[in-house]
Amino acid sequence: MQLIVDGYNISMPKGTGIATYGRNFIATARRLGHRVDLLCGDQPRPIAAGQFRRWAEVASDFLVAPLGYEPRIVGDAALADAARGAASVSWEAAWSRPNLFRAAKRYFRRTGRFVAVRIPGVELAHWTYPLPLYVPGARNIYTVHDLVPIKFPWMVDRGAAEYRRTCAAIARRGFDIVTVSETSRNDILSEFPIAEHRVINTYQPFDVAPRQGEKQRAAEWIAAQGFTTRGYFLFFGAIEPKKNIGRLLDAFEASGSDTPLVVVAAGGWGCDAERARLRALAERPGARVRVFPYLPRDELMHLIEHAKATLFPSLYEGFGLPALESMAMGTAVVAAGNASLREVVGDAGLLVDPYSVESIRDAIMALDTGDLLRSRLQAAGIRQAARFSPEAYAARLRALFDQWTLP
Repeated sequence: MQLIVDGYNISMPKGTGIATYGRNFIATARRLGHRVDLLCGDQPRPIAAGQFRRWAEVASDFLVAPLGYEPRIVGDAALADAARGAASVSWEAAWSRPNLFRAAKRYFRRTGRFVAVRIPGVELAHWTYPLPLYVPGARNIYTVHDLVPIKFPWMVDRGAAEYRRTCAAIARRGFDIVTVSETSRNDILSEFPIAEHRVINTYQPFDVAPRQGEKQRAAEWIAAQGFTTRGYFLFFGAIEPKKNIGRLLDAFEASGSDTPLVVVAAGGWGCDAERARLRALAERPGARVRVFPYLPRDELMHLIEHAKATLFPSLYEGFGLPALESMAMGTAVVAAGNASLREVVGDAGLLVDPYSVESIRDAIMALDTGDLLRSRLQAAGIRQAARFSPEAYAARLRALFDQWTLP
């Protein structure tokens, strides 16, 4: 089967969970024997001469939208601009049209209509995020990771109303919806009951390659940062309201632990007070908090593998990839006991009330000194993570492909 997958998130140089999802989908579909092409489109056109020319191009995009956009296959040089973050995944061909995603979203805001993307031979178009685009003549599948913008609009920086409209249009038009947890599936069906029987949960796999050859290099890198194995707590992810950074810092300071907290702050938005607090804590003499900006994936894997525990008391998640990746690498996890994190972590981690500083503090203290507890959770986490292995994901995806190709 010939597939096209959007590069909306995959193309981001510092993509997070959705980008990882897209890369895993492409790699798995190819292993299952399908041809997968990548659709890019938010690289800008060459800088135009003057404001008038720029507005003329926007107007042209809008006028062409009812007829549909026709991307072209691009070579490596053009792809360097179109998909800077997609180097770690391979595909058969890359298609691109300048400003494709932005233009489609502008058109949808004004008209409520999806824009056709005309690519010959495509049998299945997989949109890894709710985008107002479709491929005529193909089966169009949309991944809705969660309904956070709808249920908790204060947790997102912008676009909550547009997200709701796009998801509603997907449900109303009868497209198939894929999601990544039973929590998200139930949320979608509650919000859009018209989509009943068309919402499928595939879960999300961990993407942790065997690291036997990395042991020595990881140990050297950890030592070079001034850390020891199992000698620090770890948080990694975007700094945004739902990640609950303020209560995590309150709980860590209240624990009185001498074990440092390492924070890998991969982008995000808002949370200015929490960012300022992180900087202040990191700059104190004898600081117990270390802050890294976005790290290359191999260095992040070093940190996860050697951490005493990953702390992830998020207020709400559609899946919770940091918790899964940590368990898969044999690291104990403290996670919120709500939403999808309860599904993903199960009994293999310490589940806390994310709204209670005391609950998070008690879990930190228990893991700080409880060697036997940590060992038990490390072993349980590996077993739990196996439910979300690449092989398990491939089996679920194979069954879906079989279903989608039925006449």
